[in-house]
Amino acid sequence: MARSATHEMIKAAMIKAIETGLVPRHRHLDGYVKSWESLALVIQAALEATHDN
Repeated sequence: MARSATHEMIKAAMIKAIETGLVPRHRHLDGYVKSWESLALVIQAALEATHDN
């Protein structure tokens, strides 16, 4: 069974994504919430792919 993306994983990825310009800086919180949810899905897919190998 693959691990689940943790809050800490998503937070670290979000910070790095903003620093590198992958996720734009938003003026409103809802922009970050949408990016957070998308990033969680990406991390979960990576964890599942790692588990499958």
